Amino acid sequence: MSGDAATRGRGGAGVRLRIASIALALVVIGSVVAVVPAAAQDSTEQNGSDTFIVQQGDRCTEVTALGDGSQSVEEFYDYRSPITDQEGLYSSYGTTDIQESQVSQLFVYRGSEGLSLVFLHDQFGDESGGFVATADVSGLPADGEWAVEDDSYNNRDDIFEHENGSSHIEWFSNGNRTDGAAFRGLGSSEYRTITADIQFNEEADTYPFEEWEGEPEANQIERWILRSGSGETTELDMNQPVEISPGTCSGGVETYTPTPTSETNGTANGTTDVGTTATEVTGTTTATTTETATATATQTQTPTATPTPTQAATATPTATETATATAVAADDTTATNDSAATTGGDGNSGAFGPGFGVVTTLVAAIALVGAIGLARRRN
Repeated sequence: MSGDAATRGRGGAGVRLRIASIALALVVIGSVVAVVPAAAQDSTEQNGSDTFIVQQGDRCTEVTALGDGSQSVEEFYDYRSPITDQEGLYSSYGTTDIQESQVSQLFVYRGSEGLSLVFLHDQFGDESGGFVATADVSGLPADGEWAVEDDSYNNRDDIFEHENGSSHIEWFSNGNRTDGAAFRGLGSSEYRTITADIQFNEEADTYPFEEWEGEPEANQIERWILRSGSGETTELDMNQPVEISPGTCSGGVETYTPTPTSETNGTANGTTDVGTTATEVTGTTTATTTETATATATQTQTPTATPTPTQAATATPTATETATATAVAADDTTATNDSAATTGGDGNSGAFGPGFGVVTTLVAAIALVGAIGLARRRN
């Protein structure tokens, strides 16, 4: 081999090495860019919170749900009676950390099976008196259900009557236990506002309860509070009904819409991410594309003179170089087709995320430019 030939061989090998290095770097960068936004989106969406408004008269209060969705509202409330548990005392054993003596509470709970509206009265183990309360609840979504009834044993004093999205409930208590209920279905789009009209103490038709001991005045609910997932509580007027709706005080009542959650194919609740442009590659490189790519690649990567369109068009690469460029372009076409099959043909996502098809196209163009440049040098 002559010195000129050896020099050309070493030069050609160096160019090919540089092209391979550039291609590898672009693939890595494209993969990182595609993956990082998706991971960030997952974190943001999973941490979203559901906001509800509770209106009473001209007062509006925003609340968020208690619970992290790890257990059902039945498990959270944990109602126990002697029928289901030998030591159960007709009370909620799961809410003891928020129960308050002679206080009625209202809040939204986020459970593993959806959002629930929870009523919780009095405190388990409290030696104070009992109470009576009567509730009329309307506007309930038809696809919801009363997941908890405290009490739910046979021959109970409490009354639960449900029909056509409305419920009538009567609670009786001798003290030393809780009463309450939980309606699951606030995640439904079948409602806008639930109205809860509760009559406490003397306002209830069932006052006084015949099984009370001592003076009736010792058996009363003293406060009604609204509890939020933030830990804040708001005093409610015991003589006025409340309206519970999804929405915000500034934006008003809205139809409930679940917080979007990211899925493995890069879409949220079946909606394709916006802002991603699909790139289609047919595997055929036109003369115009070759000329533009040649100029850019030469100016950036090598000090050699920029070839003219005529040179690029007339250069004849060797069989090996042509096969290499064709294989790269074919690989790019395969990657694009795979992405379309994964995402329904929109090209927005795939195994490597948005943008990977663009990177692969650049790699194919750079490889083809390198092949043409080597052929020109040998000539």
